[in-house]
Amino acid sequence: MRKDYFYYSLRQRLDSSQEYAINCATKLRYIEIYKKADLEFFKSNKLLFLIDEIVNLPSNIIYSYKVMKMKLNLKKCLADIKAMQKELNSYE
Repeated sequence: MRKDYFYYSLRQRLDSSQEYAINCATKLRYIEIYKKADLEFFKSNKLLFLIDEIVNLPSNIIYSYKVMKMKLNLKKCLADIKAMQKELNSYE
């Protein structure tokens, strides 16, 4: 099959989507490490942890929403990558 403009633009989109997926996965891993460090810090200070959670409750809710949204976007991006790879394989 002849490769046209669509093939090359799809290839470029695939490359940028793969880069986004790698960056997003790295950010999610960083968030998990941050949570572990936070738990380790507050392990001996349970009262301080409780006060911190109560004071920062609105911020924590927004942050949790953003993390959920990031995970959803990563899953969607991975599905897009799979579909684009399938389409590019039909050109070869």
